[in-house]
Amino acid sequence: MRPKVKLADATLRDGEQAPGLAFSLATRLELAQALDRAGIYRLEAGCPAMGPKEVEAVKAIKDVCANAQVAAWNRIRSQDVLASLRAGVDVVHLCLPVGEAHLARKIRKPWAELIADLAVCLSLARERGALVSVGLEDASRASLDELNRAADSLAALEVQSLRLSDTVGALTPGQTRRLVGHFVGLGFRVEFHGHNDLGLAEANSFVAALAGAEILDATLAGVGERAGNCGLSRLLAFAAERLDFGLTLKEAEALEELARPKLERRLYVQRLIKAGSPGLEASF
Repeated sequence: MRPKVKLADATLRDGEQAPGLAFSLATRLELAQALDRAGIYRLEAGCPAMGPKEVEAVKAIKDVCANAQVAAWNRIRSQDVLASLRAGVDVVHLCLPVGEAHLARKIRKPWAELIADLAVCLSLARERGALVSVGLEDASRASLDELNRAADSLAALEVQSLRLSDTVGALTPGQTRRLVGHFVGLGFRVEFHGHNDLGLAEANSFVAALAGAEILDATLAGVGERAGNCGLSRLLAFAAERLDFGLTLKEAEALEELARPKLERRLYVQRLIKAGSPGLEASF
């Protein structure tokens, strides 16, 4: 029997970071409904901390999804979590930088202080009944000591669901197998989030599942920042014979065919808007 693997779609959040993509609410709802009907396990709907309009947009996405879990991305800040809770999401995803470079240059906090902030965020989410996932940002470039420090801190906070993010697309399949296998061996339920800077996001995601990852992130047509994310149909094209995604390659291709005009025409519309035709934006 093929191992069962769940799919998490990141088109509406990470995918929208592709140059030129900026979905209207109508487009976000249309894509969310299509993904939900297709049986995608989880949708990462957005970042409610961006403001009231984003809170309402994520809430609307949650309302049109009959089956899929709806997740929101958050920094390790209580105000982010409160915004996600106002949006009514099922899953509060907390992004935890693990490498010293991120801590020193981006977060500018010592590890102990960041973990204390994480404990507050976890408490807020759990008190309101939300599921919690913690993502190790830039896990692919962190040292083994840094990864183990994170694992110890998360275990102490009773975090069980963990997303390993290849934030800059630096992993090879062999490295992915070792990284995922390490955290699976420590007892975590692992989700894998791959980027395509080296053209290996699909291969890395496939290997992550073989190493024990329970959830794989993907986007429609592989859209995403820089070189893009793991593409849904590209992943299933060579992995569906080995893994049970609850979704066939034909169904994935149909989803992408539905979405493609929204993904491609947006680039064209953005060029027209810059050229002085702002009224066109409302039609997408």
